[in-house]
Amino acid sequence: MKTASREFVVDGYNLIHKLIPSPSASPLEQLRLEMEKKLLSFQRKNRCAVTIVYDGKGSAREHSSIIPLHIVFTPATKSADQWIIDYVKSLNTNVKKVTIVSSDDEIRRYSEAFGARCIKSEAFALKLGENGTSAPLSEGKRRSGFGKTIDKAVRGEPLNDKEVAQWTELFTRGKM
Repeated sequence: MKTASREFVVDGYNLIHKLIPSPSASPLEQLRLEMEKKLLSFQRKNRCAVTIVYDGKGSAREHSSIIPLHIVFTPATKSADQWIIDYVKSLNTNVKKVTIVSSDDEIRRYSEAFGARCIKSEAFALKLGENGTSAPLSEGKRRSGFGKTIDKAVRGEPLNDKEVAQWTELFTRGKM
């Protein structure tokens, strides 16, 4: 996937929950590392920066061993959501070079108001699976027939009526 964005800012735990929608027995650290490996592969293929923001709640871990991902654990006094919003606000004219990955409506609303691109975590999780970084962690295989609509969603393009109907049927059946 070619992208005009130079940086993707990922709502870390939000994306983990989309990759693994049901509770898992795996330790949270293991889930983070697995997601970070997928994002590192995405970063290398797309030659872009990736920043992952986690709610730190006082965590001592400031960065990952997976370099060159930029990983932020927020202090206990600030949520990942607020960190992302503040970051987007701070970018001024460079905001159009950033894509925010989150399904949180408030983050997306603020980010879009400041001119950033936004991708829902669900669509991005599917894109990670199609990008050759293995299927999303919640599925054993890649879904076929939706690659073009995922690409459109990632680029922020509107879907046609047929594509909307396909997605509506998929979500209605509870397959996602």
